[in-house]
Order: sequence, then structure tokens, then C-alpha cells
Amino acid sequence: MNKLFYLLLFLLTLNFGCAEFEDQEVKAVPVGSPPDQELFDYVTTETEDGAKKWVLTSDKLQKFADSDDVQLFELKMEFFDNDELTSTITSRRGKANLASGKLFAWNEVVVISEDGRKLETEELHYDDESGLIVNDVFDRFTRGFDVMTGYGMEATPELDYFELKDQVKAFVISEDDQKESVE
Repeated sequence: MNKLFYLLLFLLTLNFGCAEFEDQEVKAVPVGSPPDQELFDYVTTETEDGAKKWVLTSDKLQKFADSDDVQLFELKMEFFDNDELTSTITSRRGKANLASGKLFAWNEVVVISEDGRKLETEELHYDDESGLIVNDVFDRFTRGFDVMTGYGMEATPELDYFELKDQVKAFVISEDDQKESVE
């Protein structure tokens, strides 16, 4: 009987203790400092000798005072040669240093050249000075019916130069096989 009394007393205390907190306002605790600037539908263009080199667009850009980098959301970077579109990089997230022309893109990164070559990966770096995209993660490169996979790569944004570094596997279909599979 004594145990039952203490159990009931405990349950009543617990119930009244919880009721005390139901009417109190819960305040959110900020996880990090808010951005100093936030821009929507952001677009910037890099030119060389008056011709478009690349255009970077982002649904949202965040700039923090303690960093030279900007945070990008839903980004697209289009590359040009003689004002003709040659390739496009898209990703869900990115970080860029607009002064140096360096970009780090991650989360569903896709590079597509105008002639149909395609790179799918989870992250890549673009360096404006070298003109190359690179990474050390898993990559899937598709050209027509041919597929190459591997880890780590170096390429031009147009994917006309493309090199996989490690654990490379290739699935190549000859032109005869393509004709047979199409028919």
C-alpha cells in the first residue's frame, strides 16, 4: 500500500510539473549568426576581353561579415566561349569567392555540356584561374551510351577534357550495338 501511495504521489507531481511548462513561451535559440546580406535571384557575370566567360545565378545568396565567401542555394553556372553557351553546372548548394572566381558546389551536382556529355557527382571545385573542375569523390560520366565511373576527377567545364583518377570502370557500347539496341 505504501508503494502505491508513493507511485500516485509521483504521478501527480509529474503531471502538475508538466502543466507548469505548457503555458510558457518557447524561445528559439539561434544556431549561428545570421547573414549580413541576403539576396534573392542573384546573378553575376564574369567577362574576359568583353566576352562572357561565365554567368553564376543562385536562388539565394548569403554573405557573412567574417568571410570572403558567399553561400549559394540552388545555383547554376553557365560557361561560354565567344558568347556561345558551352556547358552548365547545377547544384543544390554552393560556396563561392567572387573575387577569386573559386566555387565549391555540393549536393546533386550535375555538369552538362552543350553536346550532351554529362557528369554527375556530389561535389566539385571550380577554379577560374586554371579553368578546371576537380574533386575527390565518386563521379559518373556519360557520353551517349557510354558510362564511366570512378573516384576523383579533373575536367574542363565543357567536359571536352575529362580524367578519372581512381577505381575507374567503363561501360562502352560500340556503334553496331547502339544501332541494334535502337531498332
